[in-house]
Amino acid sequence: MADKIIRKLQNTLKLSGFTIRREFCILIYETFLSEGINLGDSDSFENCIKNLCERLEKQCVSDKSIEKDDITRAVEGCLRSGYDVHETILSTINAFDYPKMVYDVDRKLYILAKKKSSLLSDADSKAQLFVDRYISILHRTQRNFKNKLADHDKLVLQTVDFLLTLSYKTLDRILILGSLIQVTEGKYYLEDPTGMIQLDLTHAKYHGGFFTENCFVLVNGYYEDKILRVSTMVLPPGEEYKDSRPFFGNINYFGGLSNTPLRESQRLKEHLIRNPHNMILFFSDVWLDHPLVFEKLEVLFNGMQGSSPVAFVFMGNFMSESHGSENIEILKKLFKQFGELISRYTILMTNSQFIFIPGMSDPCTPHIVPRLSLPKYVTEEMLRYVPNAIFPTNPCRLQYCTKEIVLFRADILAKLMQGTLHRPRKEEIGDSVTRTIVSQGHLSPISLAALTVHWNFDYCLRLYPLPHLVVLGDKAESYQGSYKGCQLINPGSFCDSGFQFKCYVPCSDTIEDCIL
Repeated sequence: MADKIIRKLQNTLKLSGFTIRREFCILIYETFLSEGINLGDSDSFENCIKNLCERLEKQCVSDKSIEKDDITRAVEGCLRSGYDVHETILSTINAFDYPKMVYDVDRKLYILAKKKSSLLSDADSKAQLFVDRYISILHRTQRNFKNKLADHDKLVLQTVDFLLTLSYKTLDRILILGSLIQVTEGKYYLEDPTGMIQLDLTHAKYHGGFFTENCFVLVNGYYEDKILRVSTMVLPPGEEYKDSRPFFGNINYFGGLSNTPLRESQRLKEHLIRNPHNMILFFSDVWLDHPLVFEKLEVLFNGMQGSSPVAFVFMGNFMSESHGSENIEILKKLFKQFGELISRYTILMTNSQFIFIPGMSDPCTPHIVPRLSLPKYVTEEMLRYVPNAIFPTNPCRLQYCTKEIVLFRADILAKLMQGTLHRPRKEEIGDSVTRTIVSQGHLSPISLAALTVHWNFDYCLRLYPLPHLVVLGDKAESYQGSYKGCQLINPGSFCDSGFQFKCYVPCSDTIEDCIL
């Protein structure tokens, strides 16, 4: 009986395009049998084979020989789908704990980097971070051109060195992908790993988003006398999660304790559906030295006792003004006062998580991202009152059931407006910020001079694959947008805008504007 099932298994996999040795088929059969799954039953057999083939396809192994490791990962994925031993309903992931993914050219998928990153970067790291950004955008742009456009609309994607070999060329259905750089003031160039070319932007037309130094763009126009006279400049197309997902195999790209992405967990999906009204509240610029802030928070906590949210996410800055090192003592006392306030609401302390993300002026590390969490000296008094309070890095990631949320506190809009070649209208701000960040696949698509990034930890700011939600704590007025299945929101300054904040309902993926 067992031999018959094994032969059937081998033949069925072969018909599905996977040639697997008999010894591996025996391994599959025995593993399923040990888990109490009877492959002799036709329904169980069909379901298991379907899941197994899907896992093998996601690992992109159809074009190479299938080894034991591939089989083990695929079978483990089938058996543990929705039942990972490290499943968590709510998890906060620090930036320095993110998995670092690198692209394997031979296997055509992302794998975990073997070498750990260090804060002490070498000189090559600065160039490498732009190369890594370019490779990611290049691959998804190529896929977009290949898969999404009709034959009569096909565009050709070229590199800069394509033009360097010519004396003149009209780029009709040809687009060049590269990074905008300013070599001398007022003179912009397009650069990629193959070379650099000067741009004439006199008659350029810009479409959708912000165009700042160091962001990647697609351009066409007329090339003559070693200058590309740009006709059109657009941002690279974003890519939906379902199109990016196959290039990550079974690796947990998001981070956390689980070995596989919890976004696909069946059990967590069921938990989400059973709790349709659960919500997460987001606040930015919660100035604890504001004269009304504790009064307003008390009103909030009183109103929330009957329907405790999953989490309160408070973003800095936690003081209205930065006075250097002397404000640490003041901030410590304010956090103690905040802890005393929270401790009076035992229902909220039991049912809700309190998360505190540092702002750029809060006392931790200099103005460079990713930023370390608030120092223990500041938070120790609060932790006595609220032991389960979490103080993560900036940025950080939040996983609630199957929802992936990225949190980042930085004043991005002002920097985009200051450095852009084209300013969108006021009513387009939310969509323009969203489109820019999603198309660049990065939380800080601006010059390193505008916002300094640890060279070796630039991957901590990347958005690939796209999460469900990006919360960008910005001092600007509240805005939000959506692009390629990813929502982006800015709660606005809590204390400076009439005590506004945002409420996110994960089950329905909806955002609500709130005010105290």
